[in-house]
Amino acid sequence: MDPSALPPTLKVETAAEALRKEILRGAFGTDGQLPTEPELAKRFGAARETVRRALQFLKERGLVVSRQGTGTFVRPRPQRTVLWADPTVDRDNTGYTFHKTTNPWVALHASGPRRENVPADLVEDLGVGHDSEVVIWTALMGVPETDQPLQLATTYVPHHIAERLADLGTQDTVPDVSRLENSGPALSWSVEIGARMPERSEAAALKSPTGVPLVQFLRIGRQAGAVVEITECLLSSERFRIGYDLLPEACAESSL
Repeated sequence: MDPSALPPTLKVETAAEALRKEILRGAFGTDGQLPTEPELAKRFGAARETVRRALQFLKERGLVVSRQGTGTFVRPRPQRTVLWADPTVDRDNTGYTFHKTTNPWVALHASGPRRENVPADLVEDLGVGHDSEVVIWTALMGVPETDQPLQLATTYVPHHIAERLADLGTQDTVPDVSRLENSGPALSWSVEIGARMPERSEAAALKSPTGVPLVQFLRIGRQAGAVVEITECLLSSERFRIGYDLLPEACAESSL
């Protein structure tokens, strides 16, 4: 089919998808330059504005970068680290249980506490109403020797739980909700792993393209079945993978 006969929107998608496939198979190298806009416009039988939109699509997904006065280049991909889960290791300062594969992460920037309405996607997890208030702390984690943040961690404590801890709203750091055990049942913890697309502010904080998905950890603390704290940890999926070892008996069962 003649590309020039395609509808404008489809032209953008067609051009972007064709270039994406070429980039991923290494047609332009790991940091090579793409053809110029006029060359791409001629190739796809499209207007230069269509080509610009296709290139913008690729930029948002972290595949290319623009260099002023030079052109568009393949974006070098960051080295990916595997975080190995280990239930026998105490929770470390990354907010969940993993072998330490890098230098210790510390808070490069922290803010809070602040009171806001509960985020819509956490209403069900927190077990509160849409108009309920939560107390929030945010920390951007990384290695001090580098300028690359590695994790964005946000802790949510329901307002009614905050009221049980008199000094909770005055702390600069995330509170130790285990103090709730002093006047009630023991706390239990679980971790749920998922993924989602970043908000622009999250992508900016992690210095990650808006089109790169984030690995999402929800560390959930409960007391007598009720949620007392949720910490959401976000990491770039192009920088991290999650790994865990299978026990021999699990491997044997999976082969049956």
